[in-house]
Amino acid sequence: MPFFMIEINKIYKLFIKSSGVYTDTRKPLINGIFIALRGSSFNGNNFGSKAIKQGACLAIVDDFNVAEKSERFIYVEDTYSTLKNLANYHRKKLKCPVFAITGSNGKTTTKELVKAVMQEKFKTNATIGNLNNHIGVPLTLLNTPLSAEFTIIEMGANHLNEIKKLCEIAEPTHGYITNFGKAHIEGFGSEIGIMEGKSELYNYLSNSGGIIFVNIDNQNQVKKLNKIPFISFGKSKKSNYPIAYNKNTTNKLDLTFKGFNFISELHGNYNLQNLAAAIVIGNYFKVPINKIQKTIELYKSNNNRSQFLKLKNYNIILDAYNANPSSMEVAIKSFHESYSRKSVLIIGDMLELGDYALTAHYEIISLAKTLSFSRIISVGENFKNVEMPLSNFDKFSSTNELIKHLKSNPIKEKNILIKGSRSLGLEKILVVF
Repeated sequence: MPFFMIEINKIYKLFIKSSGVYTDTRKPLINGIFIALRGSSFNGNNFGSKAIKQGACLAIVDDFNVAEKSERFIYVEDTYSTLKNLANYHRKKLKCPVFAITGSNGKTTTKELVKAVMQEKFKTNATIGNLNNHIGVPLTLLNTPLSAEFTIIEMGANHLNEIKKLCEIAEPTHGYITNFGKAHIEGFGSEIGIMEGKSELYNYLSNSGGIIFVNIDNQNQVKKLNKIPFISFGKSKKSNYPIAYNKNTTNKLDLTFKGFNFISELHGNYNLQNLAAAIVIGNYFKVPINKIQKTIELYKSNNNRSQFLKLKNYNIILDAYNANPSSMEVAIKSFHESYSRKSVLIIGDMLELGDYALTAHYEIISLAKTLSFSRIISVGENFKNVEMPLSNFDKFSSTNELIKHLKSNPIKEKNILIKGSRSLGLEKILVVF
């Protein structure tokens, strides 16, 4: 017979002896605890027996009929509630700072930069990839060893109250919002809704006595905080940590902080504030300046995020991990600033914009038109619906359609920006270069 409705502290004792918590039977499960989550198109309960066969020591399920099949099943009312409660129980055992990062754009890059810097001094654990939702945050916490000296939790959201709920699970001690941008408008309802949703991190830290970091150059965030205390950084000398952004003739990003120079290979001026945040946060936690310098210098972007690629005679900026109106605008402007001649845009649809979709895509094409790129190439139905008479504007329904076209009609210009939503898989275009 299975275990029935056992308390979370008893499940935790089993967790401590296990290799960790898993929600996917496609991964190694030796001595792991499988939690059978449900979704709109899947039911993890159907994989409980498979998990045991693959080496899981236990499977937590919320289907009574499935639970009766094995003594190594634990039956609970709701598996997701068990996952988040177990994660929060473990969180309370952690003795280290828990630093939350959210925002419309740049949160994963900022998280990776902060992680790289903090690892120079502390045993650091952080969100893997962008596992930043209601499942990813609990799994990140459960993957954090009790010996961790610093933990970074990336938080993503596309509706109100999601950041609030993630904060209740992760109980962050510190936090930073990269920006308020035009992302997930369909879910948040408006730009005001986006500000309210992201600011749930501010609200939590204010109520819990946590520490808030703010880029003082983002005045809409400063106004949102009103009288809530915060630690500031930015170009203003009024900030707690002034930092200067310098011109660099080699297309590298260049910052000065406390008399020290920091040079980064990252592409795009929009990454200056992400770098600044990592430098300031590292300095706040007393990571030696020389180690921060070296980390920033050696940091390489990956996973299709602001990557510079030299392929044959082409200079390619690959930024195809995600796209929304705010990130698309700054990426295009930054690309134009670096490569104003013989340059091509390959841009893909921006998603989850609701009624704003057509307007947003029209505005991006209008921006591209004013900057006079040699060619504008779009992928996706949203851009295809934009009616604008341009002789250098080519539209394609899919990435595969564009690849087929480029194989017989290669791009002659040498500077290319590839930017679009993740689901389009625009990185596949690299095969033609």
